[in-house]
Amino acid sequence: MTIDRVERSGVTTRRRTIGGHPLVTWLRRRRRALLLVGGAVLLVAVGLWQSGRLAHVTESDARVMADLVTITSRVDGWVVRRAVTDGDRIRAGAELVIIDQREAELQLAELRARAASIRLDRERTATELHMAEATAPSAVTVAEARRAAAEANLGAAQSEVDRTQRDYRRTDALVNNQFSSRQTWDLQRSQRDQAMDRQRAAQAQLAEAGAAVTDATARLAGIQVLRQQLERLGHDAEQVEAQIHRKEIEVSDRVVRSPVDGVVDRKFVEPGEYVIPGQRLLLIHDPRAVWIEANLKETKLVNVRPGQPVTVSVDAYPGRNFSGRVERVGDAATSAFALLPSPNPSGNFTKITQRVPVRIAIDQQEVDPLRPGMMVEVDIDTGVPRHPDGPGP
Repeated sequence: MTIDRVERSGVTTRRRTIGGHPLVTWLRRRRRALLLVGGAVLLVAVGLWQSGRLAHVTESDARVMADLVTITSRVDGWVVRRAVTDGDRIRAGAELVIIDQREAELQLAELRARAASIRLDRERTATELHMAEATAPSAVTVAEARRAAAEANLGAAQSEVDRTQRDYRRTDALVNNQFSSRQTWDLQRSQRDQAMDRQRAAQAQLAEAGAAVTDATARLAGIQVLRQQLERLGHDAEQVEAQIHRKEIEVSDRVVRSPVDGVVDRKFVEPGEYVIPGQRLLLIHDPRAVWIEANLKETKLVNVRPGQPVTVSVDAYPGRNFSGRVERVGDAATSAFALLPSPNPSGNFTKITQRVPVRIAIDQQEVDPLRPGMMVEVDIDTGVPRHPDGPGP
């Protein structure tokens, strides 16, 4: 140990040094080596930090997205009631908007009455057809048999007329020569006249039998007419049934229901307003079917693959993180979908880094859920390799 005297501001002090201590001597000798080791440790820490940064892609140009369902009207009419308002949670099939149904229900009642009338006509025609099919063939057979009998009677009557005519001529010749009596002549003439009367009666019966055959044949042909009429009534019934079904759909469409479980984001109509087909009524979305759309710079996409884990921090919920995964990497930059193109007529070109949308599936939570339009920040862990059988970029 050495003692040095130091004069400071006129005051003499003593300072002790430990220059002769063995530890100090060892440190002085190993100082270079210790500096090299410290530098190496620092380089390793910086390398680990840098590699961690390279294995992660962060982006603040990201927001919550959802399929917003626009509920529109398929019919026109006056809005009678709106059962929901902004922010209401609804179930699939729940009534949203009710449009006046009175006129449509009256038209439906009219169509149903017409369908009932057609049904009665079909039943009556089917009964007539059944009776005609059962009786017309036998009626034709009976009429033809009667006509055959009438023809036979006419033939017999004609033969009788011919015989009595001959007998009368012979008797008339004998009377003129006074070989026969006047009484015999009168008898032969009476028999001839009776035979001729029977002939005329047989002819009338034959004509009547022919008419009966014609009528029976017409009734037999009427079976086909009844069949065609029954078929036409069947088509009329089908047409009316289709009209009834369409009108029932129109009546049901006047009660607008929710297609999904969701939340009402916005209403566009009030009770008493007149709506037309295609007019917007409500805007809803399914809160369970949300995702993150992050617009990454094209220079950051080299290691981004579907299936990689993502940590999501939400501006609305500071200090909370949501977990997700990369679901799909877009195939086109966002500029490709711009409504107004950016032409370059001057010839001057400035290269701008484009952004590609990346869809991130998110694990939605019941408490403090993510809502469409919220801004978020994503951190994609690109150090996780893509599964060999997994989807490609």
